[in-house]
Amino acid sequence: MTHSAFRPDAKPQATPQARSGPKGYACACAECGATVQSLKQWAGFCSTTCRKAFNNRRSARGTILYDLFMASRFERKAASKLGLWAIMCRLASLWRSEDHDRRAGRQSWQAPATALSRLTYIHSTTIVRSRK
Repeated sequence: MTHSAFRPDAKPQATPQARSGPKGYACACAECGATVQSLKQWAGFCSTTCRKAFNNRRSARGTILYDLFMASRFERKAASKLGLWAIMCRLASLWRSEDHDRRAGRQSWQAPATALSRLTYIHSTTIVRSRK
């Protein structure tokens, strides 16, 4: 089964195999695009090498973006003067072009719902008991 984009939260990507064939699910590797046979519906990589390459690229890109975003949020004058928002947008376009050219268009980011699902503390409420 071939897919053009990797979306970890989109469970329809992995489809059950016919009873006559191997048991499990088939989906495309998020890194190389090869077909992955797995008993787990959420398997996203064909090998440890592909998983590490995918995560290392995301980590390197995220490190750059983190610093620029924090500066744009908390050092607004300097960020505005340097045009950090435009730089971040250009980086995103560059990275998307790299994905298109080197990875046959497979995206290197997760769906927003997946990313937000890991931020449960953002939606939690803290209740502080007042002292008497």
